[in-house]
Amino acid sequence: MPERLAKRIQVALPLRVTYWDSDNKPCPDMACTYDISPRGARITGLRSVQEAGEIIAIERTRNNKTFCRVIWVGKPNSELRGQLGIECVETERMMWDAELRDMEEVYDPVLRKNDFGKLNSAPGDRNRRRRSRFLIIDGTAELQNQSLSVASTEVVLKDLSESGCLITGRHAFSPGIDLKVVLSVANYDLSVKGQVRHTVQGLGIEFREIRKGDRQMLQFLLRKLAEQKLEESFELELQPR
Repeated sequence: MPERLAKRIQVALPLRVTYWDSDNKPCPDMACTYDISPRGARITGLRSVQEAGEIIAIERTRNNKTFCRVIWVGKPNSELRGQLGIECVETERMMWDAELRDMEEVYDPVLRKNDFGKLNSAPGDRNRRRRSRFLIIDGTAELQNQSLSVASTEVVLKDLSESGCLITGRHAFSPGIDLKVVLSVANYDLSVKGQVRHTVQGLGIEFREIRKGDRQMLQFLLRKLAEQKLEESFELELQPR
């Protein structure tokens, strides 16, 4: 199974953390997982690490140290504040075998309230669903349908909203098919369950459920995309004509 489709669950596990300061001196700290995957985790409470790319060591039990790279750090004023993403740098090592084996992923229903359409819809505009979709420059999606004998498929993510997405690429899915979709934008991954609604100019998927803990990630990504779109519109207005 592709790594992004591997199980990830929301669970709080205490961690001992070692990071290295500017003088390369090891410093102890404590943190807690927010969610875990076979080769990584989202953790909270580690305020000493400020930038992506740093190497840290984590321990759940003594003499069982795993070295990880920080791949993203939540911004102070964002939905991901206080959180950071880590991945194991040791080849083929699985970090949470027992926890992932004994626990199941939990999904929450997707809310239909469209908060992000308000950021870029004019009063009285009835086309908010279309306007709330944001173009994705560099994103992928992995699709899986367990009821069909079809291998998981990696495709290109073209646009994203709080209720669905559009993807392009080779696939074997038709309208009405239920899918598990793992979206990857920059270093952020999130998992949803949805249904294929159309195959016009790509595969249109309507989200039905989102993995517990991933709603914050989706809100963060959409807000960043909305801010980028707003900045781009201001830049166009400032350009001389």
